[in-house]
Amino acid sequence: MAYDGVTLYHLIKEFKVLLIGGRIRKIYQPETDEIRMLVNVGKENHHVLLSANASNPMAYLTKTKKENPSAPPSFCMVLRKYILNGTIVDITQHETDRVLEISISSKNEFNDTVVRKLLVEIMGRNSNIILVDESHKILDSMKKVGSTSSRYRQILPGRDYIYPPENNRLNFLKFDTDSFNNILLLNQDVTVEKTCIQAFLGISPAIAREIAFRSGINPNSSISELSKKQEQYFYEGFCQVIDSFKENAYPNIIYQNRSMVDFSTIDLHHLREDYHHETYSSVSEMLEDYYYKRDKAIRFKTRSANLRHQLDTLLKKNVKKLKNLHLDEESSHKSEKYKLYGDLITANIYALEKGQETATLINYYDPDCQSIEVPLKVNRTPAQNAQSYYKKYNKSKIALQHLSGYIKETEDKIYYLESLINGLDQSTELDELDEIRHEFLHSEFNKKALSKEDKKKQTPSKPLHYLSSEGFHIFVGKNNYQNDYISTKMGKDEDCWLHVKDAPGSHVLIMANGRFIPEKTVLEAGVLAAFYSKSKNSSNVPVDYLEFKYLKKPSKAKPGMVIFTNQNTMYVTPSQDAVDAMEIVVDNI
Repeated sequence: MAYDGVTLYHLIKEFKVLLIGGRIRKIYQPETDEIRMLVNVGKENHHVLLSANASNPMAYLTKTKKENPSAPPSFCMVLRKYILNGTIVDITQHETDRVLEISISSKNEFNDTVVRKLLVEIMGRNSNIILVDESHKILDSMKKVGSTSSRYRQILPGRDYIYPPENNRLNFLKFDTDSFNNILLLNQDVTVEKTCIQAFLGISPAIAREIAFRSGINPNSSISELSKKQEQYFYEGFCQVIDSFKENAYPNIIYQNRSMVDFSTIDLHHLREDYHHETYSSVSEMLEDYYYKRDKAIRFKTRSANLRHQLDTLLKKNVKKLKNLHLDEESSHKSEKYKLYGDLITANIYALEKGQETATLINYYDPDCQSIEVPLKVNRTPAQNAQSYYKKYNKSKIALQHLSGYIKETEDKIYYLESLINGLDQSTELDELDEIRHEFLHSEFNKKALSKEDKKKQTPSKPLHYLSSEGFHIFVGKNNYQNDYISTKMGKDEDCWLHVKDAPGSHVLIMANGRFIPEKTVLEAGVLAAFYSKSKNSSNVPVDYLEFKYLKKPSKAKPGMVIFTNQNTMYVTPSQDAVDAMEIVVDNI
């Protein structure tokens, strides 16, 4: 979701309570587009993060720390000169736009008290942080904007500060029925959603869709398609949403199937069904968690892209190789006819002559003794033709023996590569990704020399930990190293171990802890085993389950490879809803 005017409205309310009257004790610039300030209020310290990053412009209170550069950038030095040890006297929002204004009282060079403003423009690629004096002249900015970049407003030291263009958009806190009706008249060919965004400052697409939802109107309908009654509903829905966020903030992150999809500081009714909301005690806490998780997901995707490409390439190569081996095997199985031809030529050798192209011979191996036509080489004697067919037969027979070994070896490689890819699909943490990468680098598929860092032994990451509806602890491995840990370190003889049948997937362990494991818990664990496998999108997935004592890891076997006996098989249909309904335990294993 965009960091919109509604989010900023609620954040400023929070800032006013916590920061007004606070003294700015430290100012850092750990990134080229990020400022951090330590604000002391009484006995409490607050770390304020202000970012003009083009992808993630933001402002909130943070608890995380970053390493600072050895030499502070010039903008940081200017801020220290003018506002360090200053007192925050006011925090406001320009209209309802995404412009945060922090008013700071400090002394000038004549020891007079002046109020300067730190302006944070949270506007995508045009985001900026600007310091202005008491007369709104620019002292400095994080990003300089000259006349070649913008004719409307130049952001350069000494220039008068001009607010970003409003493009005739209204403050959504200051409108009435007449102004709303006028907006409808001017936007007849525009959709309901776009009308909200284009006509009002600080309204994001998510808020626009919420207004349409509460109005009972399709957000993609044009204004001209609305009846008078629907126009009235539109106005009432708009007022309802505005009134809802004038009250207390409702900071929440919205998830769908455990995937983070949005954040908001109001309750988005249109994202209730099929979604769940994680609420927070403060807007800053929500924003920090959201951006941390999003940044982690982006970094995970970036770092895993190269490894996934390598694994996909190797998998395609081996799948193609297996297909060709099966074709060779099919061809070799036809070699029995060569032996038959040789036998029949030998049995009729005195009735044949050199120079014949074919011979029609009785097949003595056929119960009906029907005749078959045997091709012959005209430049060979009957004995030489028989020997030629015997040689072909023996060659095919030897090839068939080797092919079975090659096929088994290639199938094992495909299974192992699929297990690595499945691990990538299940993993969400960077340490889990490092484990998969470490395993790949130590496998037969890696032809490059290992660095000292790569040779280090990996510390196992934590497997998923669920609690069944009957109170049993269930552990699910997300990669081969976690699978190894579950299957060699965690289990006891009476525990139950599960794995999807004949497909790569997670090792699942139900801990008995001296109790009998009921069928319902085994079924829940079976759903987990099927869901965290290559067969997650299939129905009636076979899952093997057995007592842990029948599980064994062969010597020198690859990570996650085990053998077992005395298993039973159940059939389950995995679903996201069933997995989401299970309780996840966060612990230190």
